[in-house]
Amino acid sequence: MYVDGRLSGTGASFLAGNRRVWSGMASWAGERRDPRLAINAFRIAIPKGALPAALVPYDRTVLHELLDRAPADVHAIRRGDEIVVVPLTSDAALPAERQSLLASEDPYLVAALAREAVLRELTARAEKGYRITKRRPLVVEAGRPETENVLPASLGLPDWLKKRMVLEFDARVLIRRGVPSVVLTCSNRLRTIIDAPVRQLRELGVPLLGATVSTVRETPDPKVSDLLRYAGRILAVDDDGTLTLEDQGDGPVQVPDTELFLEPSRTNFAAVVAALTQGRSDAVMAEIAEIEAASHAGPKMLGTARSILGWLSRQPMQLADGVPLVFEGPLDQSVDGAWFPPAEAIFKPKLMFDPGGTVGTQFLTPQKGLDEVGPYDRESFARKRLRIAVVCEAALLKQMQAVVGHFLNGLPDVRSKGPGGLVPHGTGLVGRFRLEQPEVHFFTAAGSAGEDFAVAARQANEEAAGRDVRWDLALLLVSREWMARPYEDSPYWMGKAAFLKQGTVVQSVSVEMIGMKKFEYACSLASMALQTYAKLGGLPWLLPAPQSDAHEFVFGLGSHVEKRGRRGAGQRVVGIATVFTAQGAYVLDSRTSAVSYEGLPDALRRVVVEAVERIRADDGWLPDDRVRLVFHAFTQLGRDAADAVVEAVEQLGLKRMEFAFLHVVEDHPFTVFDLDAPGDATAPLAPERGQAVDLGDREWLVTLVGRKEVKGERQGLPDPVLLRLHDRSTYRNMRMLARQVGNFACHSWRNFGSSRLPVSLSYAEQVARQLAGLERTPNWDPDAVLGNPVMRRPWFL
Repeated sequence: MYVDGRLSGTGASFLAGNRRVWSGMASWAGERRDPRLAINAFRIAIPKGALPAALVPYDRTVLHELLDRAPADVHAIRRGDEIVVVPLTSDAALPAERQSLLASEDPYLVAALAREAVLRELTARAEKGYRITKRRPLVVEAGRPETENVLPASLGLPDWLKKRMVLEFDARVLIRRGVPSVVLTCSNRLRTIIDAPVRQLRELGVPLLGATVSTVRETPDPKVSDLLRYAGRILAVDDDGTLTLEDQGDGPVQVPDTELFLEPSRTNFAAVVAALTQGRSDAVMAEIAEIEAASHAGPKMLGTARSILGWLSRQPMQLADGVPLVFEGPLDQSVDGAWFPPAEAIFKPKLMFDPGGTVGTQFLTPQKGLDEVGPYDRESFARKRLRIAVVCEAALLKQMQAVVGHFLNGLPDVRSKGPGGLVPHGTGLVGRFRLEQPEVHFFTAAGSAGEDFAVAARQANEEAAGRDVRWDLALLLVSREWMARPYEDSPYWMGKAAFLKQGTVVQSVSVEMIGMKKFEYACSLASMALQTYAKLGGLPWLLPAPQSDAHEFVFGLGSHVEKRGRRGAGQRVVGIATVFTAQGAYVLDSRTSAVSYEGLPDALRRVVVEAVERIRADDGWLPDDRVRLVFHAFTQLGRDAADAVVEAVEQLGLKRMEFAFLHVVEDHPFTVFDLDAPGDATAPLAPERGQAVDLGDREWLVTLVGRKEVKGERQGLPDPVLLRLHDRSTYRNMRMLARQVGNFACHSWRNFGSSRLPVSLSYAEQVARQLAGLERTPNWDPDAVLGNPVMRRPWFL
């Protein structure tokens, strides 16, 4: 029992039982101490007795009639083909005979009733300003004066322009070794509010053309407040206040400016602040950024969660008639270490810089490993002398020539401060990756228009064709400001498309990078060199070979949505699969044709089968070979989709096949805190990278970005990812799967640091972004690169 902030009974004496790390592993950063962990959740007692309920066949209309019934004396929940109707009062009228359900046998029902109890409690306090904006998960706008608007009056902003605290609650069932438990989570964030009609903003001089707008839509649930819904983008504003919209879907094209509101996006919020504050807008926005940073810092997030959940635990709430809702205390190792889920540390992997696994090199940082030993394929990489085409504006030719020299040959005199400072780019692409001096040709664009760069790229391709050779690499000097241009006028996309169609990988160089300070400039060049070597098909480093007798491959399943504007009508989905060996060697990426969401599972199945067949042929698998396929998915695969993949691959005649379908979840309710984190950390209370929490038999939390990886205080507390194993999986070792995800998050060839996602998914995300740009670029021909070897390399980095 949780009473007045303390755990009663003997549970409080067991603190250290679950503080453990994997044996036989070490970190190149040295020893790490045991953390003291907490999670933003309280445990809920599963009643030992029964829950009263009536059971009726499922019917959508009946379900909503029960939910909307006044007075609210029952709560109805769909469970498969039936509706569970739970009485909340002793005299509640039930649609069927009242019976008893054993609570311990249905923890998911207990979780749903707990969430509903919190909703009823907060709805009853509407007079205090609480507004329910979503039912599942339960999202509530806080109503106290200090949370209704966290922006101080000293900023001089009107009361209709706000940043409001929003609370989100979710009840989850955790199952470990077959034993269920229920927890209630609480997290908070800030919501932007622009509560003034467009007419008022127009009169204040806020720029409106191109801005996105919303309209108020009523919600069918009487317990949920009306919310703004996207209405379109402003194409024109008439003198009488009539707005002409595009991307409006089924809504009207022309709408009076009194009926619409600016969509509460960051862009629109900044535009309103700029119009209201004029010359001091930069200072105002900087102060707002500091307020936002403080709100999602660790101490604030933990304090808010503890305060709200502690307050709820003292309220007399009930799950059902005669069954109270009882809280058992916070998920905190220092309060109840015996109950807290087992915690482990996933250390950074020992990177391999040569096939022989030279003793001692596994503990080197990526830069030192490359300089002293690597790259991994230094002996087998064939294209030692590259042919490079460089495209830039004529006016920037001299600058670009200098950049190319630094890129290729390094900046040996640029190092970080202090003893033993890091030299990020000492020997350049040529020295670090053991290449010969390349053949470099410059081609100047007449101007900064997209067509200017396309013409220069075509000139480069024509020159190479005239000499019967191909460019290995194209360098494009572009400006980040050009990213806002239409695709047909983008030097980056027009130039990239022209080279890729000819099988030449492209590396962009930004004008803004040239203006960086020396050390930051050198670091950027080092990352460029790493990306370039990987794009060329090189292997900078690999992960250690797993101790397994199986052919193991990791698939990253992502997607790319083809659509115009924000509307979903007519949109098509491209399934994307990236494939890696267990050591992290990039094998290929493959993609489906554009299909509907409903057709995506079948399309992904075909892509997976084609990829497996290709790998099998390349590696010469035998029918009796043991094969393990691990899928990192961007979304939870449906049972039908998982079955389709399994059945299709099993038809290949491989007798010893194992599958693991792992959903890598970014949007979940859990936050992990380290209460013993150093007080001077950039991200206070953030755990170290690699901290893992075993929530249950098929769910783990893993911190892929820790406090040392947070570069600025405004980033706030990094969230862990939730790993959820599909029940169709035949390989179920969650410890090894979590370790693999942690390793793959330290293995990106885009830069030398850790990633927020494993490369299996982050690479798929990059493929999606590149496809989105290329398909909108004039003269791009996706069929031209089919079967092109360049597309079997990480061309998208």
